[in-house]
Amino acid sequence: MGTESGWHSGEVARFRVLVNVLSKLVSDPQTFSPEDARREYQVEIRMSVETEYDRLALTFISEAAGAFRGFESDPASELTRNRLALALDMLAKIPIIGPDVTEAMRPEIGKSALTAMLGPVRTWMHRAFEGITKESVLRTVLLRVLQAGLPLYAQVRHGPIEYGKDIAALLHIDGVVVLRHYQVKCGDIDKNKWRESKDELEEIFLVPLTTFQLPVVPDYIEGVLVTNGHANPYVEPVMDAWFQAQREKQGRLVKFMHLDALVDWIVEHRLVNELRAALQEQGIDA
Repeated sequence: MGTESGWHSGEVARFRVLVNVLSKLVSDPQTFSPEDARREYQVEIRMSVETEYDRLALTFISEAAGAFRGFESDPASELTRNRLALALDMLAKIPIIGPDVTEAMRPEIGKSALTAMLGPVRTWMHRAFEGITKESVLRTVLLRVLQAGLPLYAQVRHGPIEYGKDIAALLHIDGVVVLRHYQVKCGDIDKNKWRESKDELEEIFLVPLTTFQLPVVPDYIEGVLVTNGHANPYVEPVMDAWFQAQREKQGRLVKFMHLDALVDWIVEHRLVNELRAALQEQGIDA
């Protein structure tokens, strides 16, 4: 695709379609669209002479897709249908792929099928966050994820005169411009850590951020205490009372984002890939 010469090889194009299918079956079967793959392959058939192995290729695509859907929705029944084995047998008979490549791919496709049958591992984000013990690392990861939303402004401001603002981000939220200040902590919030956090959260509102780097004036300001842990049971009622008093008596918008809320926010805003990249940037396996 995209060759400058204008030459087109139907065989190469067919090979590309099949390699893309194999890549998705191994890496992320949920993103595999058999309809798109079949449509793309059939375009190549129309653009060139139909070959005797085109039927095998289309059967491979259909049977592989059906097998993975079966492993996800009804694995007990799918185990008796043998559709994945049939798909791989078809693949081995296609000359541009052949039995050697098929045998090399068989174990990896089997692993993907097993993952589809058992269900995806969904707690890796929790484990990755819980493994971060340095606030500097957590700040950087959070900044990268915030930057994925293309904020009007986002900066780590941690330092001796941060006034509670570890990270400041100017965001468009539902048509409103929000200046959100994050106070970042690692681990569970206990009473000692809460005393420190409470003072820093108050400083967010007592010492406003200069508008020098802000392209527009925010409509309102929020403070967020974010942690890769939770509030422990001893400090929970104190925190709850303080957050409620800030809203009702001071008119301040202050939120608490614990580990589960953090992961939920990432999933809801489709930032999982951005999180992976941010973790890898910090040398964290994800």
